Amino acid sequence: SPLPRPRMHPLKPGGQRESELIRYLDHGIKRVQKRVDNRVTNQQTKPTTGEDQGYGAFWEVAKDVDSLVDVVWVSGSPNLQIPYLLNLAVLTAEFLPLFNSSNSPRAIFRLLSKLDYAFASLLLGRDLATGELLSGFEHDRSMSTTDKVRLKGIVDRTRLVVVRVMAIASVDGDDDIPEPMDTDTETEQEAGASRQGGTVSFEGFENNDSDEEDDEWEERNIASVYEKTIGELGDVLGGPPIGIITDD
Repeated sequence: SPLPRPRMHPLKPGGQRESELIRYLDHGIKRVQKRVDNRVTNQQTKPTTGEDQGYGAFWEVAKDVDSLVDVVWVSGSPNLQIPYLLNLAVLTAEFLPLFNSSNSPRAIFRLLSKLDYAFASLLLGRDLATGELLSGFEHDRSMSTTDKVRLKGIVDRTRLVVVRVMAIASVDGDDDIPEPMDTDTETEQEAGASRQGGTVSFEGFENNDSDEEDDEWEERNIASVYEKTIGELGDVLGGPPIGIITDD
């Protein structure tokens, strides 16, 4: 499981520990939002003493959000897990387009994979991998229909956002690639090209296979965004799983 082991019993509603956790989570979320807001300001002026440094890349955002996901999951309290994870998922979708994602793909997919696992487990009321009953889901408790509908909207939106930001990242990366060269012999020699095994290789293009592997890895991860949650939502809301095209 990508998530830490939760408490065996939920926190007492209205108790001191729950109140402390709520304050901690609210402060953490506000700090993340503030650092996102400061991302542009701090590029122009240095942060003042006591001011939160603006994020420079999305992987920094993902690191802080990831920590908050772990904390709320450990609470073992569905009344906290569901609303806070929904909120963190919304913020993730909102913040993604604000950064150049070309240097943060692994952080993006790692965070989304963790959220996916959490939501799928909450929909089941059991740990997705072990089948162990989650704390607070005794007596056939489940997510409310309202929360499920909201989650569906978040899933749909996030999948679209990821496709767009990764496409933009790919275009931005292409700016550094030289335009295609002519393939006639004279041009090849002038450009430093050589023939090996019947193929033409250009200096600086030796790692094309690696680039293709990266593209395939990225495509697989884009397709798997909220994949587990989609399957569970398709069952609980009725009809085919969301995002899967079926024949009429």
